[in-house]
Amino acid sequence: MSHRTGNRPFRALQIEVTSRCTRFCKICPRSDLSNAWRYGDFSKELWKSIAPDLQLAEHIHLQGWGEPLLHPMLPVWAAEAFEAGCSVGITTNGDLLSDAMPWLLEGNINLITLSVAGAHKNHILMRDGSQFSQLMYSANELIQRSCERGLRLKVQLSYLLTKSNANELPEAVRMAADAGLDEVFVIHLDCRTSVFHVDHSTCNDMAIQKNVDPYLKEVKKIARRKRIYFRGPASRQDEVLACALNPMYFSFITWDGKVGPCTYLLLPISGPIPRYTESGVRYVKPVSYGSIKEKPLSRLLSSEVRKRFIHPFQKRLEAEKKFLKQIDMEASIRALRRIELANEERENTLVNTPLPDACEGCLKAQGW
Repeated sequence: MSHRTGNRPFRALQIEVTSRCTRFCKICPRSDLSNAWRYGDFSKELWKSIAPDLQLAEHIHLQGWGEPLLHPMLPVWAAEAFEAGCSVGITTNGDLLSDAMPWLLEGNINLITLSVAGAHKNHILMRDGSQFSQLMYSANELIQRSCERGLRLKVQLSYLLTKSNANELPEAVRMAADAGLDEVFVIHLDCRTSVFHVDHSTCNDMAIQKNVDPYLKEVKKIARRKRIYFRGPASRQDEVLACALNPMYFSFITWDGKVGPCTYLLLPISGPIPRYTESGVRYVKPVSYGSIKEKPLSRLLSSEVRKRFIHPFQKRLEAEKKFLKQIDMEASIRALRRIELANEERENTLVNTPLPDACEGCLKAQGW
């Protein structure tokens, strides 16, 4: 069975199987928003309602604002998503990786992302006592056993970059390579729900903090030598046509059945979402297309509410495609004039068609 069906309208559906977690990390929004946090698990009834529509997506990612391996139905749901022809992935802090290993080796998981915030003391501090070395030990065991079974399981490391942990990135890459991981990628602290997050972020200005650069250069050399794929973080703020979580192709489902564009606009809290920047805080109204308790997932994903939200993304991408089409044409004075006009049209479209108000101040919408 092929698990990358190109004709499916969505690249990925992200399903929050739980908002509970095994830890209480300083860098997680749950720490700042604990009084408003809504704890809960995705129910069997909700899964039954979305099961017929899993085939809309190439990839099903079973994780939201909690630790997915806590959910007892995860092995069953992963198998059903895989059977629907989807690739299946999870993101985990790794605490329960050893306990989950038997079912993770059944062949129904294609991707496991291990989320960390350092390699030594910073990881311990930011991740509520989590031990990076133990995580790498468990990952290595999982990788070795998956190879013995001939499974095509990709295991990668997501490194959350902060001002205090850049110096631990080289060692994290070394240890990940030695453990047999396929890839390490670095992300910014981009969901900032407190001043603490702003203070620890490396992208507070137009460009990444200068003290980070030497470590990124060192890491690239280590990755080449160790033969592990490395993806660095965005290095500067830049206008994007659409963010990395482009809602034209991605959607998020919360543990209680709400469907929306992304995790950043549907945190499991009561009330508006605080979004902190260097200039202060802005409260963002959650964005939802509706609930699968009331309508089928397929109807919500084709609803007028969603169409209105993704319209700016469509307009911006259409303008870019038109511009690129002109570039690909044969060079001539007339063609150069067409390129010039297409570029003007593109720039006007970007100015006159900003991303939705809910995206204002989001670091992903700024290219981070």
